[in-house]
Amino acid sequence: MTMNATRPRFEFRIFGTCLGMAEQRMRAIAACEAITESREVYLLGRDTCFDRNVKIREDKLEFKQLIEHYQGLQRWRPAGQWDFPVAPGTIDEILKSGDVLKQAAVRGARLSRDELLRLVAQPAVRLHSASVYKRRFRFTLAACSAEYDQLLVNGAAVESVAIESVEPQAVLELQATLRLDDFENQSYPLALSRILGITPLPGEAGAA
Repeated sequence: MTMNATRPRFEFRIFGTCLGMAEQRMRAIAACEAITESREVYLLGRDTCFDRNVKIREDKLEFKQLIEHYQGLQRWRPAGQWDFPVAPGTIDEILKSGDVLKQAAVRGARLSRDELLRLVAQPAVRLHSASVYKRRFRFTLAACSAEYDQLLVNGAAVESVAIESVEPQAVLELQATLRLDDFENQSYPLALSRILGITPLPGEAGAA
């Protein structure tokens, strides 16, 4: 396992459609610094396990842990990165599952990326996966990293806007400047769980 030395960051992120006005407000403050594209696979627990952001990116398993809530913001800490193949117990531990090790063909055998995704697809394993294509428009605004994202979640188009900084007040001030105060702060695990129909939307039957 590789530990990431990046400092925990406070984050504010929204998901939806027609979020281009937020991007226009970003461009009115500073030029877009970079446009990047990636394909990632998120692993989701079937319970309300929204304090764990687990994904496969560039053939590595990455894990971030939610460690604090502050005035509507979420503070996330990079908690580990693993090269494939990975031990089944590692997946179970970071996703609070227990099912991957039970279903692995050889108890204790390490899993390749494709083997892991095949296991996750089995009905007996209480996990889900979401394939996410990202086109990210990146900005530096004051003390914050910000981005406007165009996403395909299992082929469905959605947009996202995010603000991050080690300084919470900087995030809150930029959130107000971009007129995002009325939006719900959603992490990737929560938003993807809603998009996939695992978690009810606010106001629906069964919603927390």
